Amino acid sequence: MSEFAVDDVLRRTALYEAHRALGARLVPFGGFEMPVQYAGILAEHDAVRKRAGLFDLSHMAQFELHGAGVGAWADALTVNNVANMKPLQARYNLFCNDAGGAHDDVIFYRLDALRWLLVVNAGNAQKMTAYLAAHPGADVTVVSRHGERALIAIQGPRSVEILAPFVTGDIAAMKYYSCLETSVRGVPAIVARTGYTGEDGFELFVDAEFATDLWDTILAAGRDAGLAPCGLGARDVLRLEAGMPLYGHELTEETGPIQAQLDWVVKFAKPTFVGKAALEAQVADGSYDRIVGLVLDGRVPARAGYPVLVDGRRVGEVRSGSLAPSLGGVNIATALVARDAASVGMRCAVEVRGAAHAATVTALPFYARPR
Repeated sequence: MSEFAVDDVLRRTALYEAHRALGARLVPFGGFEMPVQYAGILAEHDAVRKRAGLFDLSHMAQFELHGAGVGAWADALTVNNVANMKPLQARYNLFCNDAGGAHDDVIFYRLDALRWLLVVNAGNAQKMTAYLAAHPGADVTVVSRHGERALIAIQGPRSVEILAPFVTGDIAAMKYYSCLETSVRGVPAIVARTGYTGEDGFELFVDAEFATDLWDTILAAGRDAGLAPCGLGARDVLRLEAGMPLYGHELTEETGPIQAQLDWVVKFAKPTFVGKAALEAQVADGSYDRIVGLVLDGRVPARAGYPVLVDGRRVGEVRSGSLAPSLGGVNIATALVARDAASVGMRCAVEVRGAAHAATVTALPFYARPR
């Protein structure tokens, strides 16, 4: 997430009028006017965990990648493997800088031998557009579809039941982090079994002109099953409970995948990639600050930037914080802390307006959905 200047003009997704009709509270986010909540964050969180929620993610930047060179080009720029992806497979990845910090965390979707889809965070759209343009590849064509193609996500345990009647193809048989080129209610679409809530669900990529009809149809069809429109507020609580990083918080240009406990994403066996030497040095040295989970003892919430203390000594700072409905309403947080303050079970404190509030370092994720 990036700062957005008040003088800039906010863009609107294709679903803007649908959000207004539903009474959404709209706020600036990633350069767009986006719904932060409808009925309320807690009610929307409950819908996703127990039934299903519908999200507008059309503010995310989408790039079409074409050419026989895409795999090798992306492998040299990102920490995870790309070239060995199979058609209709999705994969989480990061673009890093030379110092090992993160330019952005992204998802690659391989559609066939020559076509890919790359989705980056809305707040990093301009930065990543410039970065990709500055690093051209042989036999690689990059086309931005930012704002042209809508992205609708349905998340929650009843997602398959609600969505399946509209999709040509067996979405129930899809594996997690796979995709399918198909049609949804007769509209050409890419359907991916991905999401950022910790629940089962799907993301639907469709041309913007079809977005409102599709949104309204799915919402009406799922109402009896408990489907609810959900905003970015609920999504933030859901992803935090699930231990998923948010760019600008757990990941930044200074905080990279090793520090964010995303070691599994980094494929050091690759011959080369941007940031490899710095990340190898971090692993070898081991003294880097790292992201941990915190559970606070009391009812005072932690917020980004609040100091984390051990025996009165500042050892780091909070990166994200929220009430955690899935954990009975305790307050949780992530924090970037020194190595000697990162042991699970360690007692610490979060400083809130000059007062120290006790907390315990805990493993991530805070919540994992029942299998």
